[in-house]
Amino acid sequence: MFQPSHFIAHNSKRIIAIGAIAISLIAAATLAGLSQSSTSIWAASHQLAPGSVITAADITRVDATLGRSSRGYYASSARLIGNVVTRPVGILEFIPLNALAQPGSATDFREMPLGIAKSDLPADIAAGERVDLYSVPKDAGAQTELVGVDIHIKSVDKSSRDLGGAVSVLFLLHEKEIMAVMDSLSSGRIVVVRHAL
Repeated sequence: MFQPSHFIAHNSKRIIAIGAIAISLIAAATLAGLSQSSTSIWAASHQLAPGSVITAADITRVDATLGRSSRGYYASSARLIGNVVTRPVGILEFIPLNALAQPGSATDFREMPLGIAKSDLPADIAAGERVDLYSVPKDAGAQTELVGVDIHIKSVDKSSRDLGGAVSVLFLLHEKEIMAVMDSLSSGRIVVVRHAL
């Protein structure tokens, strides 16, 4: 006669092992689903030139899997029509926060000085260049994330570069990017990378 208690006692190790495998598979599937979740972001329907005013024909919604890097771009819930383009945006390029400004307003941008470690920016970086800013957290388990896209460099203090340590760089940041950069400084450091486009 089959006795469940005897069966469980005799096969307890096997049951625990199968349960552990099942739990790990469920957890892996859940994480994979989270990592594959997409975000709806505004992209340019065609090339946008500085000075042009955004209309409905200029933008399109695109679903993308960017993780936390999506914070650097306009979500499709943002109202962009009527805003002025402040820098070139390529066709189907995600629209960065610093690519648009309110009509007749230059106050959307701020000059922000940052001390960047010499090893965290290109050695020959100069004023006028455009860069991306990445947050590298102190916690080894945390992810690096993009906190500033296509940022304009106003000036680089060459004398601070010669002294060693941090290099003083003056960035022109959109006001929406400033808090993300400040949060990054409190939890890690900023790495400067030349913008790809």
